[in-house]
Amino acid sequence: MKIINPKIHAILDYVVALFLIIAPNIIALSTTAATFSMVLGGIHFLLTLFTVFKGGAVKLVPFPVHGFIELVVSFSLAALALTVFSKHMTDHFYYAGLAVVMFIVFILTDYKAKIN
Repeated sequence: MKIINPKIHAILDYVVALFLIIAPNIIALSTTAATFSMVLGGIHFLLTLFTVFKGGAVKLVPFPVHGFIELVVSFSLAALALTVFSKHMTDHFYYAGLAVVMFIVFILTDYKAKIN
């Protein structure tokens, strides 16, 4: 069941990008995990700006491609949580949680919906 339309997805994307940038200042992440989170937040913000949907400003990346990128990122975050960030529990759970949330958003988003 695809309950997230492109407009809602755009809002979620900006919230996630902001969270990724701000979270390292609130959560006790390692330096590497904090830096990676802030860089990922910036990249996610740019991806959202460049996506062809209501929240995009430049509109170069088709929405289904945006979704595929997020799917790849969700699996990559899971892999990082189990490898690079496995020794520091806060880092591990932070990235594992991000992976799960991104995957759920991917599953629930209608990437074939009409873009207004």
